[in-house]
Formats: sequence, structure tokens, C-alpha cells
Amino acid sequence: MAHSEELHQAGYRLLNQLNDDILHLPAGMLSSEELIHRCRHSFSSEGDAVIQENLEALCEVLQAYLSGRASEDAVDYYLSQQFNIQAVNICELMNGLAELKSAGRAQERRTPSTTGPYALPKVSVIITTYNRKNFLQQAVQSILRQDYPHKEITVIDDCSSDGTAELMSRSFGDDPRVIFMQNETNQGPGNNRRKALAAHGDGEYILFLDDDDYLIDHSYFSQAVHFHQQHPEIAFVAANVFLEYSKTEQLKPSSLKLGEITPKADYFKNFEQKGYPKPASTLTAIFKREALMKMDILNMNMVNDASIYLRALLIGDAGFIDTLAGVYRIHGNNITFNLSQSFLIENLEEKRLIRNMAIERYGYSKTDMNEWFNHNVYDTISYYLMNSAKSHTDFKSMYSWASDHCPKAYSQLKRQFRTKLMKKQLLRVSFVRTLLNR
Repeated sequence: MAHSEELHQAGYRLLNQLNDDILHLPAGMLSSEELIHRCRHSFSSEGDAVIQENLEALCEVLQAYLSGRASEDAVDYYLSQQFNIQAVNICELMNGLAELKSAGRAQERRTPSTTGPYALPKVSVIITTYNRKNFLQQAVQSILRQDYPHKEITVIDDCSSDGTAELMSRSFGDDPRVIFMQNETNQGPGNNRRKALAAHGDGEYILFLDDDDYLIDHSYFSQAVHFHQQHPEIAFVAANVFLEYSKTEQLKPSSLKLGEITPKADYFKNFEQKGYPKPASTLTAIFKREALMKMDILNMNMVNDASIYLRALLIGDAGFIDTLAGVYRIHGNNITFNLSQSFLIENLEEKRLIRNMAIERYGYSKTDMNEWFNHNVYDTISYYLMNSAKSHTDFKSMYSWASDHCPKAYSQLKRQFRTKLMKKQLLRVSFVRTLLNR
């Protein structure tokens, strides 16, 4: 990421002030809470709104570290990427923060005990990729840096034309932990997840990683496996991330704010509603393979993140580790901002299948599930119409599907998007388009 010299200097000034506070106050006189209060006070008069926003985020990251909700890896990453400040240049401060954290008895990170790497359960990582070789290299390396020893990565390339195969051969061809698969034709990320999982996903735990995302906490796999071992009732465990906004070159910490364990029925019925957010992609979600097989993942038509989460929640509870584990890129080319009409309809059909599974296999109320389905249809189509629909035809197709399968959502959509549809209809007239373009 690019850095302004002003932001770099502002970050250094803040960190140096904190270091002075730690060094010059008597032992026991400075708590983590007091340090963060001083941190926020020190830039309260900053005149540049962008710099102030970034310094506020820096305080949030430091607070997360002091309370055990961020690793030193995450802090080092954030400082280098957002402020161009390297950890080696602030060793004294980091040592002081570590002592302050220890004094506050922040929760220690737990890892599974073992007598050797292969005595541990295997974590299989599936990475789908298409024409993103630079992003891909960072994603693969982030997994290889995990301190957890029993892991394997399968990269499946969807017929890229940017030299992805050459990159994989050159950078990872000699690493037995990395398997490379390549399609002769483009098959889409959902099919590729299924294909790679069936071929090589034999680990007890599975991570589906998009090629533009990556992990930064090197101990995250160790923490996640330990969590699974302590909570056998869960289907997956997830964590917090940084959101990387490519256009504004900003990193912002994002927290799910979930409890350690969320009961499956509560999360399933309220998924993506207030208090029950969806984790960012499947970037930090370590799934139990047994749960994926029980939910019939190899026969899914739409293997996207929401569908995987929803099916998994029919099987087991959700776990949450309150730590900043990875980075989710928001760059405008994400799939979620470029949804096709056919993709949306597949997604909706998958939600219909999930509703039926919940009723027929898992005893959910038909009335409750019809209401759940209405809510999901409305939210899914609304998102598409707001972010991806480009023409009058896109609106009509979505309306037609909703009218056939979910009349209640159809009525809600027509009321909300009446004005937007009228504008799309007007733009079909060349005379109006000419006037608007003047």
C-alpha cells in the first residue's frame, strides 16, 4: 500500500509519545486503559480528517493487542502496511506494550498439544484462483507462514491466462505442502471448491480461501484447531479481520462481536441480521470436514460462502475467536460487487434447497422457514439491484423469479425499487440517454 509522509510521521509521533509514557511513568502507574486514553487524547487536535481516522484505527489495534484480541503479528503487519513503520524500529515500544499486556493478564493463546507434527489433525486449505497471480502468491505464502505444522494447500486455477501456472511452478513447485490443479476451461469458483475438496480435501479441518485474501496471525491455525478440540459441538470457528480498502489505501479492523459459541439454530435463523453477522468471506472459517460432508457439500449447486455457512449451521454451532486473523480485500473486483443474474438465481435456488432441508431433515417449523426464506430472498435481490443490476432486463428477471417463488418478497421489492426501475426504463429511450449525457 502507498503511504503519505504525513501519515508516516503522524504514526511515529503517536508511538513515540506512548513509548515516553511507558518509560517515564512509575511501574504500576500506567494501565492499558490509561495508555489507550492517552493515545486518543494525543491526536484529538489533529486537523487532517484522514490522518485522524487512521490514528483512531491505530489506537483500536493497540487496544486489541493489549486485551489479547490481536497478535504481535497483526500489529506488525498493520504498522508496516498502513504507516510504513517497521517493528524493528520500535522494539522498545513493543517490549513495553508486551509487559503492559502481561501485567493485565491478557488471555494467553492456546495451541494443541502434540508429540509430533503428524500427530496433529490435518488442515486442508482450498484456494480457487483466476487471473490474480500477484494476490495468489500472497495468499499461499500466508498459509505457509502458519506455525501449525500439519497443513496442505490445494490451489485450483480456473484456466487463467496471466501466468498463474508459471508462478506456481516457480514459487511453490518444490514444496510438497502445495498441490496445483488447473482447469482446461473456466468452471467458476463454486465448482472449483467442490472439485478440489473431493480430490485433495482430506484434512480433518477445511479452510476455503479466496485468492485475494490472506492470513496475518501466524498462530491462527493452532488456535482454531485447539478451539475445535475444546468444542466438539461446533461446525466451524471464525475470527475478525482487517478490511483493506484498495481505493483509499486504508486498513480498518472489523469485529464480528460474537460470543465464543453461538448456538446453531439462533445463528441459522438470524444469519446476517443484527447481532448475527456473516464472517468476511470464508477467510478465517475453519470448518470441520465431517460437518461439510454431513451437509452434502459435494452435491451443492452453489458453493459460495453464505450457503456453506448456512448448511454448516444445520449441523453444528459456530465458534468465534476474538482476534484479528486475516485481511479481506475490498477492491471493486470482488465477486460480491459483480454479481451476474445467473449467479443470483443459483444463489436463490440454493437458499430454497436450504429452507427445504431445514424443514424436512432438521425439524424446523415450516412457517418460520418460509419467513426466513422471504427475508433472505428480499435481502439477496435487494443487494443485487442496488449494486450489480445494470439494465431494465435485470430488474424484470429478478422480479419474475421472486413473483414465482416468493410473492411476499416480490411485493416488498416492487415497492422499494419502483423509482429505480422507472429510471432504468427511461434510460432505454435513446433520446433520454442523450439528454442525460450532455
